[in-house]
Amino acid sequence: MRPRLLAAAALGGGLLVAAAGYDYWPDGTPRSSSWPDAIPRNPLNRRPQAPWSSRKGPNSILLQVDWPDAFPLTAEHLSVIDKSDDAIFYSAPRYVMHIDAEASAALGRYYWTHVQKGSRVLDIASSWTSHFQEGSGKNKTDGHYAYVSAVGMNHAELSANPALHDFHVIDLNKSPAAQELTSLLAPYADASFDAVICSVSVDYLTQPLEVFREIERVLVPGGKAIMTWSNRMFPTKAIRAWREASEPERLLICGFYFHFAGGFDAPKGEDITAWEFGDMVQTIPRPAHLDPLYAVSAHKALQDKIEL
Repeated sequence: MRPRLLAAAALGGGLLVAAAGYDYWPDGTPRSSSWPDAIPRNPLNRRPQAPWSSRKGPNSILLQVDWPDAFPLTAEHLSVIDKSDDAIFYSAPRYVMHIDAEASAALGRYYWTHVQKGSRVLDIASSWTSHFQEGSGKNKTDGHYAYVSAVGMNHAELSANPALHDFHVIDLNKSPAAQELTSLLAPYADASFDAVICSVSVDYLTQPLEVFREIERVLVPGGKAIMTWSNRMFPTKAIRAWREASEPERLLICGFYFHFAGGFDAPKGEDITAWEFGDMVQTIPRPAHLDPLYAVSAHKALQDKIEL
């Protein structure tokens, strides 16, 4: 069996790891650079079934989900290898792109399509870039969005983000009380944003339900939350479930966050990988060397459901 190919880069004390080319399921079944609707598994595999186990591809994994009765991820699933304070890990600014240029361009196009002009936007777990397109939010002076705020871990990075009108340094993995906050997104009032985005960072959340409940609180009814990521990560800071899940299964994990946080409509999962060929934008299949890109999004419910 051809070994898994890994590309790694040392970035300010952290190791960002990405799978490249062909990758493999834990049972040895190869998975190609373009995902089928259903992934074949080895019937002789005896690997214990994880809560996120699925044979579906990324575009279908969140369709007709048989949700469990309770949030299925345990404290062990949400644990990380490096248990030191995140403030230490993120103390040095990293002015690098955590996805390749093609994925960043695709992400910019996705936000341009899915976050309406004039919106009030909150970018959580943010950095020196929010991945907006030139002339469409990349710089706050272009006026594309009415207001963009952010929370993140590094003051210098956030200060360098030209999209932001303001920001707050908040550790979303630490209790609010430990940060002298009443809630994780305490600086923001209820129903104060039309959209909340999180780019290439949802895999690091160790208390995702608390974060997603706060996202629901600050969104207006009908507002949209969008989580996007690739296959790169700092493995010592990504939760165990994310490290062990396949790329499509990670969409289901994110779907769990929306579903069990409450207050959201059914989440939608998409493979939004795209690459440019001349003047055309191609969707998958993609050249194997390019970063994949995935999105899970959901709207805040327009009204609370009434139980009869």
